[in-house]
Amino acid sequence: MPLEQLTPLQEQQRANAEVLFPRAKGVSKDPGTRYTMQQRATLEKQIKQTGADRPVTLLNLNPTTLQINGGMLFTEVIPACPLDKPYVIYVFRETRWTHKDSGVGLDNVHRIDPFPVIPKVLAAEYMREYQQEKDGFGGVICYVGDRDPATIKKGEKVMVPVVTYVGGELVMVEEERDFHELLAKVVTKRNQSLLRDIQQANGWYENDEQRKNVNDSHRDKARMAKREGLIPQLPRWVLDDSMLTEKQPDGCPICRVVPLAGAIMCVNCSHVFDVLAAYRWGKIAYGSVEFDRLSAAEWKLANELKTERDKARGNRVAQ
Repeated sequence: MPLEQLTPLQEQQRANAEVLFPRAKGVSKDPGTRYTMQQRATLEKQIKQTGADRPVTLLNLNPTTLQINGGMLFTEVIPACPLDKPYVIYVFRETRWTHKDSGVGLDNVHRIDPFPVIPKVLAAEYMREYQQEKDGFGGVICYVGDRDPATIKKGEKVMVPVVTYVGGELVMVEEERDFHELLAKVVTKRNQSLLRDIQQANGWYENDEQRKNVNDSHRDKARMAKREGLIPQLPRWVLDDSMLTEKQPDGCPICRVVPLAGAIMCVNCSHVFDVLAAYRWGKIAYGSVEFDRLSAAEWKLANELKTERDKARGNRVAQ
């Protein structure tokens, strides 16, 4: 082909590309990028038309957080259920996107096909991970919609996203379930798991080499089990709830040893924490160097106490 005919041919190819991928303001000039954007726009329209983008509510009844190792699709950490609540509510509202590389087509355009992951699929993965698996811990419910679970009356049904195998492939389907019946089953499975893990922690605690395996997760499970009436009292390796809210004593300012609550003096270095109490119980003498830390009100009490003692001592001498 003569050299002068190459330029018109290239111009014609560009014109054809403009027909296939009409250029719009703010749209990439790269045909591959425009292909991906057009495919995504088509899918977004289909998702909206079919209602596949409806929100899905997840309830976490566990004393531990929920997290799935799923890369960019599962970035959230579902909060743990506090002891004063029946569950934590988390709502999936947005469709998340990944992609599939389909290679170069006949038009010499590299095709990257967008792949949507709708809220129902995201929630179904949590159901599969924590509820459907044979060794799943339980304590997870998902249902389509963002209705407050407290408003769901006894006997009402919800649509539950479930991951299952159809023709050897993993797919998501919706099952109609009685909400409160499902809730009872989920609680039962969670409670069984709580007792299993607490029993394991008890065994570890009795073994000096395995005691370090007992962690805060086991303690949270034990507290929930106590709340649910599954165990009569907390294990030895769990602090009572009231002790958790008590302010623990500060360390000794001299040697940093932490004293027992209400201690007057440090058992390690004899530093006086409560000067007035130490004088009252005869641990230090009146006017000792520690008295420099007394407030005006405390000095008054110390002087009154000294006067009483001097008077009592005088009466004993007179007798």
